[in-house]
Amino acid sequence: MKKTVIYSISVCLFSWAVLELAYALISQTTLAGRLLMQLISLMYMFLPMAVALVMQWIRKEKPAGTKLLNFNFSPVWLIAIAVPFAVLLLSLLFSILVPGARLHYGPENIIAFQGLEGEAADTVTAQFSSMSPAMMIISTLIGGVFAGCTINAVAAFGEEYGWRNYMVDALRGEKFWKTALIIGLVWGIWHAPLILRGHNYPQHPVAGVAMMCVFCLLFGALELYFVLKTKSVIPAALMHGTLNAIAGASLMLIQGGNDLTVGMTGACGFAAIAIVLAAVWFYDSRHDKIMAGAVQSA
Repeated sequence: MKKTVIYSISVCLFSWAVLELAYALISQTTLAGRLLMQLISLMYMFLPMAVALVMQWIRKEKPAGTKLLNFNFSPVWLIAIAVPFAVLLLSLLFSILVPGARLHYGPENIIAFQGLEGEAADTVTAQFSSMSPAMMIISTLIGGVFAGCTINAVAAFGEEYGWRNYMVDALRGEKFWKTALIIGLVWGIWHAPLILRGHNYPQHPVAGVAMMCVFCLLFGALELYFVLKTKSVIPAALMHGTLNAIAGASLMLIQGGNDLTVGMTGACGFAAIAIVLAAVWFYDSRHDKIMAGAVQSA
């Protein structure tokens, strides 16, 4: 547990310091500055891996020593990729039950929830106007699979190397749900500087920090299950990458509600993930027994 505590504190403090320094030095009033901050936000995803590698170097541990850097393809990876789509569908169904929310194709919620203004908002509106609803939805889903399994997965791997590779190894012997709770909370808290600046929950940035912790705990438990089942961190990177690619689709098809209620990262998304988790638990309790047992990374 000491190793976990040291890593958790180190990765959060180092990541926050890098991000705060970037915000202090880079002007957000210019296009170049905004593009540079987007690049730094992408690089932020690789900091959990960087800190883990430094700790492994200090402790003279081999990166492959976790036994979770297994790149051999498993059909289970395909199920892992499908999970974010199941969460998307269920979150849409729950979102239309929220008072004041309804199914509606348009950019309104995306613009509102991302806090877009001026040229940025006009660009999103133009994208919606240039394609039919069916084509926009199909291209978003297909693009989500492609991006989720390629560039998004690479970026997500930067995080997952730390969360569900290094930390899983550090928590060997702990129960599944305790491991999921610890990793999920650290993962959520690590997002705090981004959330407080309007990422994911621009309408409620302070409450959004707690919401992100809940989201990371729930979705992280799903990722942990697939990591332990395949003995590989790759399914987690694929799930994470695909989730990032399609999360906007839940807002593209909903009008109304707010960032705490609708969408994949709102309460409706939490309910959707909980149902998928329940289905996985039901299967696991009859077959794998992973969720009821202690974590073994080897």
